[in-house]
Order: sequence, then C-alpha cells, then structure tokens
Amino acid sequence: MSDDSRNGQQARLWISWLVVAVLLGYGVAQTVVTAAKLFTH
Repeated sequence: MSDDSRNGQQARLWISWLVVAVLLGYGVAQTVVTAAKLFTH
C-alpha cells in the first residue's frame, strides 16, 4: 500500500466523521430551537 492511498483513506475518514458531527450538531441545534419555542410560548 502506497502512502498516497493511505493518506486518501485518512482524508475520507476525516470527511465522513466531519459530516456525522455536522449532522449531529444540526440535529441538536434543531432540538434546542424547538424546545426553546415550546417553553417560551
């Protein structure tokens, strides 16, 4: 296995984790916003 392909896999791994983190963060933000709306009305 060459260093190039290993680096490419590492980059894809980071990107996939980044996407997961963004989606989780977005879900949490939506939940907080919804909760805030419920409690403020």
